[in-house]
Amino acid sequence: MLSVYIAGLKKGTGKTLLSAGLAGTMQSLNYGVSYYKPIQTGTNLLNDDTEFVNRIDKHVKTLSTYKLQSPSHPLIGAYNDGIKQIDIMTIMHDYKQNIMMTECHIVEGNNGISAPFDEKKTEINLIEHFCLPVILVVNPNINGLDEVISGINYIHSNHVTLSGVVVNDYSENFKNVEMKYYPHLIKEFTGAKILGTLPHYENFDHLSPQTLISDILNRLNIEDIFSLKIAKLS
Repeated sequence: MLSVYIAGLKKGTGKTLLSAGLAGTMQSLNYGVSYYKPIQTGTNLLNDDTEFVNRIDKHVKTLSTYKLQSPSHPLIGAYNDGIKQIDIMTIMHDYKQNIMMTECHIVEGNNGISAPFDEKKTEINLIEHFCLPVILVVNPNINGLDEVISGINYIHSNHVTLSGVVVNDYSENFKNVEMKYYPHLIKEFTGAKILGTLPHYENFDHLSPQTLISDILNRLNIEDIFSLKIAKLS
């Protein structure tokens, strides 16, 4: 099954960018693709992740269950929107409905893996319900190396399968030594597989589907991301 959970350590690291790129790429390879984001925060008419995914490819089947206006963690966002509880069973029902008739399933997390969505649970507990391998998206401009090491250890300590790490907003020309060798240092200190890097994009509103899909194909290891030999890439 071509199914992954795209997670991050903080909001804004590039989860939706990677999700949209993977969805558009797999759709371009003639796979039926579903994209599901259980919880969105900071949602308004100008900021909807499902719409961004569909701008990259309108044929991707998209769904989001909870669209919260507050940019805070889901627990606070739900409270502000008058939602008594974010229900895991509702999320799992919607996920199963959304993946019907599709071959490739992409689930995207919100905020970070340790962000609370109710009084006792964080996103890592939600990931456990999906039973999907995790692709961790990190950004050297947002996530310090120590934070990435701690985050990967946190994933392992919760017995969640980490397929690897994608480094977003990366440049080999970084003058800062830690940022320049960021992918190598992550691998060295955690043993995590680096699945590739994505460059800096100036303006998402003008990012063309062709550019993003080309970068996904040329800069990432798609087969390692989905842990499966993809004949259509041959």
